[in-house]
Amino acid sequence: MNDFEEIILNVERLVVADPHFLLENMDTINDLHSSVNFALLMDDTFEEEGDNWYLPFSDDVKETIQGKPGVLENIDRNERVQFRSDQHREYRRNIPHLFHILPVTIENQDVLFYSFADLSFLIRIERRLSFVLSGFIIVELFIALFYYIYLKKQLSEPINAMTNIAFDYARDDFSHQLPVSGRDDLSELAMAMNKMGHSLETNRTVIRQEKELLSHIMHNIETGILYYDTDKTLLLSNPVGDLFLTRYQEEHTNYSDEERFIDLDTKIAEVIESKRPTEFTIEMQETYFEVTILPLLEEETRDLRGILISTKDLTKEHRLDKMRVDFINNISHELRTPLVMIQGYSEAILDDVAESIEEKKEMSRIIRDEAQRMNRMVNEMLDLSRMEAGYIELQKTETDVNKYLRSLMFRFDNLANESGVSLQMEAPKETVYLNMDKDKIDQVFVNLINNAIRHTRMADKDEKVVTLQLLKEEELGEVVMIVKDTGTGIPKEDLQYIFDRFFKADKSRNNYSYNTRGTGIGLSLVKNIVEAHGGFIEVESEVNEGAAFIIHIPIDPEEE
Repeated sequence: MNDFEEIILNVERLVVADPHFLLENMDTINDLHSSVNFALLMDDTFEEEGDNWYLPFSDDVKETIQGKPGVLENIDRNERVQFRSDQHREYRRNIPHLFHILPVTIENQDVLFYSFADLSFLIRIERRLSFVLSGFIIVELFIALFYYIYLKKQLSEPINAMTNIAFDYARDDFSHQLPVSGRDDLSELAMAMNKMGHSLETNRTVIRQEKELLSHIMHNIETGILYYDTDKTLLLSNPVGDLFLTRYQEEHTNYSDEERFIDLDTKIAEVIESKRPTEFTIEMQETYFEVTILPLLEEETRDLRGILISTKDLTKEHRLDKMRVDFINNISHELRTPLVMIQGYSEAILDDVAESIEEKKEMSRIIRDEAQRMNRMVNEMLDLSRMEAGYIELQKTETDVNKYLRSLMFRFDNLANESGVSLQMEAPKETVYLNMDKDKIDQVFVNLINNAIRHTRMADKDEKVVTLQLLKEEELGEVVMIVKDTGTGIPKEDLQYIFDRFFKADKSRNNYSYNTRGTGIGLSLVKNIVEAHGGFIEVESEVNEGAAFIIHIPIDPEEE
């Protein structure tokens, strides 16, 4: 409508500029557009039936004008009129049209120049375009729907599947695989993700196995592991390391004020500052640890990544070293005493200090006893070495255990009487037989009964009794022999070490002069002999209540 109005305005400008051109070319102007019509009224007064039109509207146009609202109301005006149907609310829904009246003077005569444009064809064009556009829209919707379904099937669903698979991979679930169909980019991406999942699963399996191996090593090695970050926060530890840390914290609470106490936090701070490893030992009340602190550094930047502390419990080795020292001292004392006596009495005999035959015989007897004593100690050490090396040979014979224990009673009767100890025996009425090496078992009971008499003698009690008990456990298929005393007992903390080499649980009883004898290998020898017979030995004891050594030896199948 703007375009058609511009045509009318251009013609009006032409009329105003050159009225004679209008009169000469009126027919040509009317041919500008079939929908645009011009008319010229020579008199500026409109009369419906007048004949003063220079160029009237055609009958068709007049008929069209009759039905156009806004035209008839203005056609008789003799002033400037510019009417557009789309600019009036009441005409907007009707067929669009334009109507202009331009008063102009031609050769001193007032005339009216009429312009009318019937634009009803625009409605047809609009309807046609609406129909075409609707068709296009419907087609586009179908195309969009088809494209949406295509994209969803070919792009969205595979991408969603890949997203779900990626989330599964993030949760360490590699059980799903993407389907691969075709050779397009998405199919190649799916194939790559499947390969990546397989690689991740393989790597996860390897990492899990390495982690399990590391965890197994961490939980089973005897070395304690503690891993700290640079802020000295504990991140990783194994059970041995936790045990060390617990013991250290207990010691830190009780003995941190002592000068000899080593502060672990200070050592860690020194390593963090210097970035150099350090080694030291921490001696606690009952334990002894060797500690190594290692700084973990980045290879390229040499930045500190963390602190690794390894601890090794050397309590057993430390205790063993101490027992070795004690053993050397003991064996030196044990050998020096009989050697001094042998040397002294030998010199007395050679120097004729002993004048009578009886005195010489007494001195010779003492020399013999002391030599036998030294020989017994040396044999004990040799036997223990052979047994620990696995070179023990047993000469088993069927033995009447009842009779054997009664003979032991007679052998130790004098020693028991001299020590003020009552020696008793408890055995079943039936005879108990056992295949055993009598000489080796002799060593067992000689040690146990000697110890029992000695420690019972040391007890401050009215009733001092050492009892030999014999039991035959048919259901368990074993013979049980017990040496029980009412002596001083063994401290609880020493029970776990009682059968160790060179160990002597005499700390609470070393004030007795008759308890200083012994090398500390007797019970270790006893344990080895019993185990060589296929049995085991256990001990039950309470301080000041006594001790009981219980020997279990299985009955041979042939004996049954």
